[in-house]
Amino acid sequence: MSDDVAFEGQITLSGEPGTKLSLLSALRRLVVFLIGVCIAIGISLESLAGQTLRGRILDSETRDPVRLAYVGLLTEGESMAVATLADTAGFFEITAPDPGPYFVYISRSGYETIMDGVFELGYKAELDVRIGMKPLPIELDEVLVEIERGTADFLERNGFYERAITGRGVLMLREDIERFAINRVSDVMRRIPLLDIDESRPLAGPESFRNPEIRVVRNGQYCSPTLYIDRNLVNSGSLGSVRPDDYVSVVEIDAIEVYARSSEVPVGFDEINNCGVILIWTRTR
Repeated sequence: MSDDVAFEGQITLSGEPGTKLSLLSALRRLVVFLIGVCIAIGISLESLAGQTLRGRILDSETRDPVRLAYVGLLTEGESMAVATLADTAGFFEITAPDPGPYFVYISRSGYETIMDGVFELGYKAELDVRIGMKPLPIELDEVLVEIERGTADFLERNGFYERAITGRGVLMLREDIERFAINRVSDVMRRIPLLDIDESRPLAGPESFRNPEIRVVRNGQYCSPTLYIDRNLVNSGSLGSVRPDDYVSVVEIDAIEVYARSSEVPVGFDEINNCGVILIWTRTR
């Protein structure tokens, strides 16, 4: 594991020298002791690894919190299994969808990206971590810098940062979108768990030029989510064929929120088709 990631809460077990026990008695005491340790640290007997990963992300030089860093769990095939944003104090919590081995992926504009692991995440247990992100060196010629508050104010007024702190859904800021997008909005969606990108089109005719369709995967079935752009309902999903690229381009987007589970959908955004909600916030509103 790299120096950037430090795990806390390590347990050191020590015995009592000079104690003489029979083999059977020693084994019994060892089993009782291990059960007590598992109970004390909150780890189920089914696994000594953690399925829920929580912690705090700090600047490795200043020790200040790194706000709204993108945190994800990657499978061994480097497919994003689940992702979230750290809150404004650098804290995050993320739960693996299934037990198994994962890489931890962390990125934030202005810092070196971290991908560490493999971590074996088991059933119903928890793991606390403290992560230091190394700032990227910035070399600038003499320039005039103008700060535009409009984007941050707009997202804040519409509750984006409050929803980011809850840890529900998948939220991406512009720097994350630019990193993942190739040409289309649907390129970003490929990185989000529980979403499917349908690019099937006829070889000829008007349909051959259609943009990919975004679908939610539920219980092995596909359905169409409700799409909002800048709080405006643009596609209810009731007729299917939700294609974000029909409405907006990558360069126009400041943030994206995806809520694939009904329990995650925020107040104020109706899940009209009972298939989750996608919110897109643009910079050209």
